[in-house]
Amino acid sequence: MIVPQSTSGTLVPMRLRISVVLTTVGALVLAGSGGLGQVQAGTASSKPKVARIVSVGDIACDPKSPYLKSPGSCQHDRVGALVKRMVNRGADWFITLGDAQYETAKYRAFRREFHPAFRSVRSVTKAIAGNHEYYTAQARGHFRYWGKHAGTRKQPWRTFTPVAGWRVLLLDSNCERVGGCGPDSRQGKWLKRVLADNSRTCTVAMWHHPLQTSGAYAGNADNRARALQLWKIANAGGVDVVLNGHDHIYERFAKRSDIQQFIGGTGGKNHYGITTKAPGSKKRIGDRYGVIRLDLSSDGTYRHAFVTASGNVVDRGRKTCTNEPSA
Repeated sequence: MIVPQSTSGTLVPMRLRISVVLTTVGALVLAGSGGLGQVQAGTASSKPKVARIVSVGDIACDPKSPYLKSPGSCQHDRVGALVKRMVNRGADWFITLGDAQYETAKYRAFRREFHPAFRSVRSVTKAIAGNHEYYTAQARGHFRYWGKHAGTRKQPWRTFTPVAGWRVLLLDSNCERVGGCGPDSRQGKWLKRVLADNSRTCTVAMWHHPLQTSGAYAGNADNRARALQLWKIANAGGVDVVLNGHDHIYERFAKRSDIQQFIGGTGGKNHYGITTKAPGSKKRIGDRYGVIRLDLSSDGTYRHAFVTASGNVVDRGRKTCTNEPSA
C-alpha cells in the first residue's frame, strides 16, 4: 500500500481549486478546493504518488450451482487468480462491488466458493454489499465473513484515502435495508458531511446498483431510483468517478455532470450481454470476465482499464478530476 510521504515546508494560504501548481521558484503547491495550500520543497521532476485499485462485483457462484463446471459460467477462480497476480505486482486495494457470493451470500457459501479464490488478497480487500447479500437476513453471512472489511451492519458506508488528494467512498444502495439513500437518511447526511471536507480534490464513489446500463437492467426503474439518490449527493459534492456492479457486463460512460461511471459486474458468475446502448455509453463488453483497474494519482488525474481474466487490457484511458462541488 502506498503511504504518502510528509515533507517540511512553509504554509501559504490559497483558496484555488488546484491539484498541482509549480511556482516560479520551483516549489510545489498542493491545495484542495477551498482549503489551505501547502508549499513543499520540491522540483518540477518530482513524481506524483499513485495508488492502484482493482474492483469488480458479481463474483462467486452458489456451491450448489449446476453451472460450477461450465466453461462459460462460474469463473470466479480465474478472476481470483487475476486479482492475486495484480496485487502481487503492486495493486494496493481490491474492492468488491457487491454480490460477491451467490445466491444468498450465506457464510458457508462464502467459505466454500469465494474464499478459496480470493483468500490471498483478503488483507487488502474492502467489500460492498449487493442485493444478494441481503437475501440472508440482515446480510449476516456477508458481515460475518468480511468482518472489518465490510464496515458494520449499522454503518456499512465508509471512506478511506488511498493516496494524497483522493478519497474513496464505499456506499450501500440497498436503500430499504440501511435506512435510506436520500439526503435526509443517515447515509445521505454522512455522505454530505464527508464531501463537505474539501481537503481532497478527487473522489471515487462505489455502490452496487448502476444509474444507467446497456445490459439486462437497462431502463430498470428500481435500479435507477436507488442509484439516483446517491448520484445527486455525489454530484453536488464533487465526486469524479462512480463504480457499480449488478449488471453482469463491463461498461464505460462519458462524463455526465463531470462524473464518469463504470460498471464492473464481470467477476465470474455469468454474463448478461448487451441489450441496448445507454445514453453516453462509450464502451460495452458483455462476454468477458475481468476487473476494473484504477490508478489514482496525487496530481489530480486517474488512469482506468478493463483487464480480462486472461490478463489482457481491452479498454483504457486517462482523465483529470474536473467535478467542482456545488456552492
